[in-house]
Amino acid sequence: MRLSYRSLLLTVLVASPLGMSGAAGQSIPSPYRFLERAQEVGPFAGSVSAATGRFGFGPSGGALFGVRYGVHLAGPVSLEGVIGTIQSERDIINPGRDEGDRIVGTTDALLSSVDARLRFSLVGHRAWHGINPHLIFGGGMVWDAKSSPVEAEESLDAADQFSFGRGFLGTLGTGMYWYLRDGIALRVDGQFTLWKLATPPGFSDPARDFEAVESSEWVRGLGLTISGIFRW
Repeated sequence: MRLSYRSLLLTVLVASPLGMSGAAGQSIPSPYRFLERAQEVGPFAGSVSAATGRFGFGPSGGALFGVRYGVHLAGPVSLEGVIGTIQSERDIINPGRDEGDRIVGTTDALLSSVDARLRFSLVGHRAWHGINPHLIFGGGMVWDAKSSPVEAEESLDAADQFSFGRGFLGTLGTGMYWYLRDGIALRVDGQFTLWKLATPPGFSDPARDFEAVESSEWVRGLGLTISGIFRW
């Protein structure tokens, strides 16, 4: 039996509200959550391994501690200020000895740093399932805050004594936030660092037969840190 035009219209009018209410009840929650707060601060801890240079007199890395402050600028970009210290050691090298017998002692080094970094979120100013991965790069200054020589180093000629001094620090890395809630997060970072070691002038003495000695050299470090983040 065919439905009349009037019956068909009545059926459509009755069914439409039911269909619309059913569709509304099937909304799918988004995996993204926007982050309302723009500033953050938190301590971090980790470790760094560092190259010691051609002759091995540079700091070798160690336990890393510090604090960072960050502020969201726009879109995926944030700015960070970082203060850190590395509790390290370095070998004391006597270039006048034969190869394999040049280490005459060790001394503590306390590498301190201040730098600024740009952080680029890969998902913008929001979290995906509570996670926000990012890239960072920046630069600043690093120095040895514990630079007083020890007895083994004082026995060397002045031209053979190494001093870390004060120089440029470059940083490049990647990491991830895990937001426990909007105001509290955990953060993990892996980073590549770069600084310069000045070669003592005694290593360039022609009588020591060291070939092509540079006045300074860039060395790299690799580090891993874990942070607690408080946001407001």
